Amino acid sequence: MLISPDRLLANLKDYKIVEITYGSFGLDSYLEWHVPGAVPLSWSSFLHPLKRDFGPKERLEAKLGDAGITENDAVVLYSDLNNRYAFYAFWVMRAFGHKEVYVLNGGKSSWEFRELPKEKDKREPIPRKYEANEPNWKDRIFVWEILSKLGSDQFQLIDVRYREEFEGKVSTPPEHPNEEAQNSGHIPGAINIPWNNFFDKLTEELVPPDSLKLDLHSDKEVVVYCRTGARASLVWFYLKFLLNVEKVRLYDGSWSEWGNMVGVPIERGF
Repeated sequence: MLISPDRLLANLKDYKIVEITYGSFGLDSYLEWHVPGAVPLSWSSFLHPLKRDFGPKERLEAKLGDAGITENDAVVLYSDLNNRYAFYAFWVMRAFGHKEVYVLNGGKSSWEFRELPKEKDKREPIPRKYEANEPNWKDRIFVWEILSKLGSDQFQLIDVRYREEFEGKVSTPPEHPNEEAQNSGHIPGAINIPWNNFFDKLTEELVPPDSLKLDLHSDKEVVVYCRTGARASLVWFYLKFLLNVEKVRLYDGSWSEWGNMVGVPIERGF
């Protein structure tokens, strides 16, 4: 599920390459440079237009089809912002049944660090017909499930935000300073393993599993969360595909939901 920059460069024609862009600056980043052959796809393409949720399969079909992709294509995803939105898009595409989808290890940072060929011209894909499955959310968990499991000894919550967020000193990371939650802290019983422990600081490639010492119990259900689910999607990927943790789910509501809800329990401190 993870593809190295060198392998992708040697086989560019075998993949549909997609740069997942985010926010108003996302397309600018793509136009500044991108992996040869890559097309841009905004993260908002995966979202519901009216509510905080993922869009129906018809929306995903339209957006991926417009990007020149079919459900049978081998797709490679990458992004900047530490590659977080590539992992998030991977999680969503897997839920909708796309069988052959990969994440470029290290994303834009790794490609640039290795001084690999770049492209600036915007690709204009030929629209294709994309057929998705109804989503299977077995790797997703909702807030009411977490509330029903709090305190269970068969349940392990991992908060992958930065330590300052976990402790309750701030409620948003530095890259999103204007998106404060009403309350700060963490979900009771959660342990803090910051997401940036999982990738190299220079290349942003995922670190080898033997370099991490994680206190995970194989008999427990593991749930990861962050602020909106993006950073946690990287850790979900790491646990599922590099550490082969069988029972791991992503709480995409994360702190932007929990920290704004009335009546839910909150802890502060470390």
